[in-house]
Amino acid sequence: MPTLNIDAKQLAVTMSLGEAMGAFKSQIEVPLSQITGAEVLGKNFWANLGIRVPGLGAPGLMVAGTYIKKGDKAFVCWKRKEQVLQVNLSGNSYDRLVIGVADAEEWAEKINAYITGC
Repeated sequence: MPTLNIDAKQLAVTMSLGEAMGAFKSQIEVPLSQITGAEVLGKNFWANLGIRVPGLGAPGLMVAGTYIKKGDKAFVCWKRKEQVLQVNLSGNSYDRLVIGVADAEEWAEKINAYITGC
């Protein structure tokens, strides 16, 4: 599962070697100023991702890479049995990050607290 780190300046998402091979990225760093919020998604999140360019798509097993559809560009890195965290962005090359984590609710709360200064 990707490793998330957050501090007063940025959110960093680091993929394992296998995840990086599927997602075609090993790390993404996003300034907190570009994050508009974080939320937990349901298990069928992948149904409306759009076209994968590039990446790996095996719904139900692993979904990784860049997905685009009209008005939306998402970076995704998720594997079966992981909870789904979505980080909404503005002013970034991606509109959102969709990341598999062990505790999506905890991460959503933590990210939202950082961006609101609480």
